[in-house]
Formats: sequence, structure tokens, C-alpha cells
Amino acid sequence: MSLSKKIHLRESEQIVSAIQRYSLTYLWKYFLGLIFLFVASFFMFRLFAYGWWGYVLYGLGMFIGLFIIWRTWFFNKTNIFVITSERVVDIQRTSWFDETISSVGYIDVKDISVRKKGVLASIFNYGNLIIQTKSQQFVLDIPGVRNPQKIQAVLAEADEKHRQNRRVANRDAIYNNFKKIISELPVEELRSVHELIRIQLEKEDSAIVQ
Repeated sequence: MSLSKKIHLRESEQIVSAIQRYSLTYLWKYFLGLIFLFVASFFMFRLFAYGWWGYVLYGLGMFIGLFIIWRTWFFNKTNIFVITSERVVDIQRTSWFDETISSVGYIDVKDISVRKKGVLASIFNYGNLIIQTKSQQFVLDIPGVRNPQKIQAVLAEADEKHRQNRRVANRDAIYNNFKKIISELPVEELRSVHELIRIQLEKEDSAIVQ
């Protein structure tokens, strides 16, 4: 399933960025899998000398090593933090059959903070990205993000752009609604509107002359 279908991307919505966990934070799991593969290969001929149970031990060691490597790759690939033009979506898979998709619109975002904990996080510049909602009842905590300050800036920019688009959309809606009801306004209100428009046009003309 494509990412856009998984998060049910809306018609006017666009994906700004899709972020996965920094590889350094789970590199030790690949190393653990390689240890199993190395040990099984190193003792392969000795194990084969013991007959069928030696073959079983060799196969078990190879299976565990490959399983750890494949599982690490799979979970990193399926755990994604998505920034869109309208919201942030966190896709978290904690087990083979347990996936949680959390979504927060920019209108509900209260604060975006970064937390770096430990020496490695400071040296290699990775940390947690924490998004708090206005209700304070829901928090997105995305761990192991590389260069979290940059992602924080991307989120802030996407949030500001979304707010600007909302203001433009609201202004257009007000203007269109006004055009629809202008024929229904009484004369007094039309004169009042006309006077406001005249004053505003005079201000605009004065600004142009200056």
C-alpha cells in the first residue's frame, strides 16, 4: 500500500516530507544479527560433524541472524513520520499485527519541541521530536529523528503556510458570501458599505501617491 493511501491523503493535501528513524539508533540490531550469522558460519564444519542436531543448530543460528536483520529493516521501513501540507501523521508499528496511525492537524498543534538525551545524541545530532496539542491530552513523541532542529523548522514553515492558506480561504469565503447577500441589503447598509469602501480607496490612493 502506498503512503498516500495509508494516511488517506486528501484531495488538496500534499506530502512535504516522510521521515524514518536515524539508522544509527538501531545499527546495533544489525550487528547482533551479523554476530549470529558469523558464529554459525565459523562453527559450521564442527557442527556438521555432530550429525543432524549440528545441522539443526547451524540452521537455527542462521535463521535467528537473518530474522533479526530482516525484522529490523521491516520495522524501520514501516515506522514513518509524515509531514503534509495540512497535518502531521505518525505511523507506528509495534508488532507484526499492531499498527497505530496518529494524525494531528496544524490547527491543533500547540508546541513543537526537540529533546536530545545522551552523548551519542549530541555528537551525531539526533533526538526526539515532541508535538503537543492544544488540549494537552495528546502528544506525538517521535524518537531517533536525525537533525531534529531541521525537522522542527520544516514543521514550523508548513504550519505557517497552512495558516496563511486558511486566512486566504476564509477571506475568499467572506467575499463570496458578501457578493451573494449584497442584493438583499437595505439601502442604509448599502450606503454604509459604500462609505467604508470610499474611505478605504482614498487610503489606498494616498499610499500610492506617497
